[in-house]
Amino acid sequence: MRSLWREAKLPLYSRGVDPQISRIYDKLTETFRNPTPDEIDRALEATELIASFPRNDVAQKSYHLFHIVMQSPVFLAYSQEKVREACRYTVHGAYKWDKFLPWVENPQDILTFLGHHFDLATRGDQNQDEPIHDALRALAYASGPVTIEALKRFDPTGPSFVRGICYVFQDDKPFQLRKAALFFLPLIGDRWFNTRYPIMEPDQTRSLCVDWASAVDSIEPTPDVRGAALAVLFGMINSPHWRPHIVAEKWELLEYFTSVPDDSVPLRRCIDNPELMDAIRNVGYPGAMVNWLAILWLKYKELIPEVQEQLETVTKDVAQGRRRTDVDMYLTVMDSELRKAEGALTQYNTWSTDPAAIALRAKIDKLQQARVALVAIKGG
Repeated sequence: MRSLWREAKLPLYSRGVDPQISRIYDKLTETFRNPTPDEIDRALEATELIASFPRNDVAQKSYHLFHIVMQSPVFLAYSQEKVREACRYTVHGAYKWDKFLPWVENPQDILTFLGHHFDLATRGDQNQDEPIHDALRALAYASGPVTIEALKRFDPTGPSFVRGICYVFQDDKPFQLRKAALFFLPLIGDRWFNTRYPIMEPDQTRSLCVDWASAVDSIEPTPDVRGAALAVLFGMINSPHWRPHIVAEKWELLEYFTSVPDDSVPLRRCIDNPELMDAIRNVGYPGAMVNWLAILWLKYKELIPEVQEQLETVTKDVAQGRRRTDVDMYLTVMDSELRKAEGALTQYNTWSTDPAAIALRAKIDKLQQARVALVAIKGG
């Protein structure tokens, strides 16, 4: 067996390397499933060494081995620190490299790992940034539909987990760690923002809003970054606990409202909330109300009657006041969205029953009806 452990120290870049990798991981799996004292230390050393190679097969097998270790009798037979070492090596091997991110098929082990390292980090137990980063990368960048649904059943509102999220958004944390946190937060946003009672104290909420805004500013505003930021912002806007603490300048993110998916749940909650018209009018950021009205006009035919009436009343005031040019902007945005939808529809046959084609036709019809209503207000 010693010769197999030595194989893990050999270069893995030659031809015919796959069998070598497979043999090493088979041996590691056997060791962690049936641990013996004289092999655990060698297994840890081999795990650390092999996980450092930037290969797809290493990433996939490291991910599989991580679950083996998490569910292994080694937990009972050996020191917890050695188990944690093995978990850290395997998670790092699976999620260190951007090109090789294994899909998270079941998030529970990763969440357990993340929660444990949140505990260590917030207690000041050495630097836990790397394992936390690896776990957040796994959940933020490699979660499929099954895992996203499973995350909806996970409770991320416990004090320890909340402290952990606040910890990773701090200004002194590494850029890539904050970026992973930025993409992870929308996955738990429903449980953080759509709550009857606040999950943290006002000072803590305010501090996190500031750190989140700083993280958004530090990352290039690519479409996916804007999408993640808007998902969180809409969650904050709809929450009476979070809305007062939104950093004023972050209302500018609403300028990118046309990039929000039509099926965005956080946005749906916002446009169904009649309290937001007055709340947004009073946030102290001039562009917030302008963009909010534009968003509502794009969703005009989907609004509940109360919000639709509010929109018409406020827009009439705008059309008759000093900001009447805003109405032209709403029409311009609406025309642009109509052109995009009509262009997308051209790839389908006229009577296509494809769900995407049906959705596009419905969207075009709603926008056209909204445009007629807006033109009537402008002309009236």
